Amino acid sequence: MMKPKFHEEVIKVQVGDKVYLKAVGNNARGRKEVYIREDIISKVGRKYFEVGDGLRPLKFRIEDKQQKMGGYIADWQLYFSKQEILDEEEVSKLQWEIRKVFDTLGKIDLTLDQLRRIKTIISE
Repeated sequence: MMKPKFHEEVIKVQVGDKVYLKAVGNNARGRKEVYIREDIISKVGRKYFEVGDGLRPLKFRIEDKQQKMGGYIADWQLYFSKQEILDEEEVSKLQWEIRKVFDTLGKIDLTLDQLRRIKTIISE
C-alpha cells in the first residue's frame, strides 16, 4: 500500500469538484504547448475516484492522486488548480534557461556584476 509523501497535504475529493488534467507521457508527445484539460470528479469510491463522464472516465487513486493505468488510456497528471500547472511549467523553463547558460565548457557571457548577483542568490 502506497502512502502519500509526508509533505503532501491530504485533499478530500468530492463529486463535482473541479480538477485540471495535464497531458504527460505519450499524450504530451508532439505538442508544442502544455495541454491542460478542465474536468470534474464524477464518482468517488473507496480506493479510486473518476474524472469525466462518457465511455471511459479516467480513474485516479485517492491516496496519491496517480492515474490508474490499463488499456489504451492517455497519460494525465491531476491537479486541483491551473496555477499549479503553470507554476510547474515556469520552473521547468527557468531551469532549462539557467542550465543553458551555465552548462558550457567555454566562457560564460555574463558581466562581473551579474556573476556576483548570481553568487549571492546561490549562497542564500
